[in-house]
Amino acid sequence: MTRSDRRPELYAAALIPYTAAAVALVLRNVARRHTRVTMVWEDYLSIVAFTIGTGFTFISLFKTRWGFGLPMADINLPEEQIVHHYFVDLWADMWLYTFSVGLSKFVILGFYWRMFSLSMIRQPIRILSVLSAGWIIVRVTLICMQCTPIRKFWDATVPGTCPLTPMMSLFGAGIPHFIIELFILLCPLVEIWKLHLPLKRKLAVAVMFIAGVAVCISALMTIVHTLALDKKMDKDLTWDGLEDQIWAVCDVNLASLATSLPLLRPVFRSFGSFFSTVKATTVPSQNYKGTGSAPTYGSTPMKRGSNPDSDSEVCFANEGGFMAGSNLAGSSKAFVMHNITPRDCELGERGRQGIHVRNETKIVYHDA
Repeated sequence: MTRSDRRPELYAAALIPYTAAAVALVLRNVARRHTRVTMVWEDYLSIVAFTIGTGFTFISLFKTRWGFGLPMADINLPEEQIVHHYFVDLWADMWLYTFSVGLSKFVILGFYWRMFSLSMIRQPIRILSVLSAGWIIVRVTLICMQCTPIRKFWDATVPGTCPLTPMMSLFGAGIPHFIIELFILLCPLVEIWKLHLPLKRKLAVAVMFIAGVAVCISALMTIVHTLALDKKMDKDLTWDGLEDQIWAVCDVNLASLATSLPLLRPVFRSFGSFFSTVKATTVPSQNYKGTGSAPTYGSTPMKRGSNPDSDSEVCFANEGGFMAGSNLAGSSKAFVMHNITPRDCELGERGRQGIHVRNETKIVYHDA
């Protein structure tokens, strides 16, 4: 290893977040089994996104085989061969990055929908879903428009044109990605702040979504370094391009981590401490099996007369979402929520008046 070897930086940036994302994904499935909740479509989609992210991480590390992370002058290969390796791997990078990060957006938005589909952020979740789909389409379009024919992207000897530089296309898609991630981060925090809980409890719930901050930072840093590299006159691709690769691989793995972290409370709760300040127990009805639907939290739905989407199987008895808040022994408090089918909220099952409780969730906390 030479004194100008930055490959260890890439190893650390790739392997540390990747390990965290892998552990979180395993614990996500452990939590599902622990709570006896059926896996739903976003659980399977998170596995697909992580698998694609694994490919991106592997490509990022595999680049070091030909000297990525070293100055081009220190690589014992002809310059044409180095450039060829760089753009072939970049081509694979762009596809893997697009679908790993793009699918991760749908994983977390699917979780939000199950939690907040009857809340005031119902429409923002839908809008963010449309924007996320649009982001994937734009990314794929930009990748396909890099060069005509496409092979010219990594083979300069092929006749053709390249109207878009790789850095321009990456930068053009980077800004929408950052904006979408920022709003995905803010959406649940709005509803968490409305919960009737002390500040300490609100923070305990908010921490479960905090990985989104790291995703926003990595997305922003990718934009900054991509722009800096595009403006640089004398580019050393294997040296100057390392910063962009580092933040991109962090972005991919942190996005995967962020999709699993909010579902790890049952695991964290077993360790006590900060995450045990909000304790939840689910008591299913005897005649109904779990569907995997999470209880909906948040403020009042915008249209109380309309039927909720079939994916959401929860209505609240009260305007604020919580059924009751009462003092128990000493300073203990309990909040009870009921999980019911949408039509039960209006007419009761099979036309009967009233509410049929499918399962009941009780949140109990004790003041320290």
